[in-house]
Amino acid sequence: MDRKIYFGNKTKQVWINAPQTGMTASSQSFTSETQLLNGRSHINRSRGSHRRFQPTWVGSLNSPALESSLQTVKDFSDGVYGDGPFYWADPFATQQNLCPPHWATPMMMQNDLPQLWDIAPFEYLDTADNLFNYPVKSARYVSSDTAEVGSTKKLTFIIPEGYTLFFGWHGVIADGVPTMRIDRYKRSDGAVSALDTTPVAVTSSARTNTSVDGTTYSCVDIYFYNPQGEIFDFTVAGMIAQILPSSASPSLGGFISGRGTTAVEFGSTVNIEYYSSAINDGQVGLSTEWIEV
Repeated sequence: MDRKIYFGNKTKQVWINAPQTGMTASSQSFTSETQLLNGRSHINRSRGSHRRFQPTWVGSLNSPALESSLQTVKDFSDGVYGDGPFYWADPFATQQNLCPPHWATPMMMQNDLPQLWDIAPFEYLDTADNLFNYPVKSARYVSSDTAEVGSTKKLTFIIPEGYTLFFGWHGVIADGVPTMRIDRYKRSDGAVSALDTTPVAVTSSARTNTSVDGTTYSCVDIYFYNPQGEIFDFTVAGMIAQILPSSASPSLGGFISGRGTTAVEFGSTVNIEYYSSAINDGQVGLSTEWIEV
C-alpha cells in the first residue's frame, strides 16, 4: 500500500501512515573503553547490537479511518490494542530478507548474538558447495536425546491481507526429522495450526519453499522443532523470509543477508505537536521511538 507500513502486535495489525522520510535507524551495542597505563586504549565491544528507530509523522489525528489517523500509533503505545512486543513489515526488507541478521545467518551466534534454539549448536562447519554466496559457516545441531524438543525462541512475522509470507531455511538434514516449524494464527478466530518445513539445499537457486497466505493467517511464529522419539543431526546455513503481494513469486538467486528486526517496543512516550484542528481532520506532528527487543 502506497505510503503505508504494516504495524501491530499479535492481537491487532493495521496499515499505518509511513513515517516521514529521513527516519533514523541506528544500531547500538555494548562498548567499553579502558585507558591503559602505556597511554593506549583497549576497546571491548559486543558483536551483537539492537536497532533504534526515531519515526516522525505529520498528518491527521482525527481521521475516522484507523489507517489514516495518527491516533492509531498513540493507541498502540497506550495499550488500546494490547501489550507489545510490536512488529512491523519494514518496507526496506520485505522484498529482500525480513529475517533479523542472526536468524538469517546462524553462524553469527558464535559472535555473541542470541541463540536461536534452547539447544546450542554442536559446532560451526564450513558451508559445503557454497556457490550462492551463503555464509561461510553453518550451524550444526546434534542430539541423541529422543525427547520432543520445541523452542521458546521464536521469530514472529505479521502478514497483511492480500500478501503472502515466503520462507525457506537452507541446509541439510543428516539424521532424524528436525524442522523449522511455523505456527500460523488464523485471522478469523486466532486458532493456531502448525506447519513443518523442509530445508532448501544451498546448491539450489530457490530462496524459499514454503508460503503462508495473509488472507487466511494474520501472523506466524517460526522456531526450531524436533518431534518426540527422534534423534537429530542437521545443519543450517541461512534463512530467508519475504512478504510479497499474493500475485507475486519470489525471485531465484543467491543468499540475501537479513535486513529485518525481531520485535520492537515503544522506547518513549508519543509526542504530539498540534498544528490546526480545522485542517484535514486535525493536523499534528507526532514522534516516538521504537527499540528492538
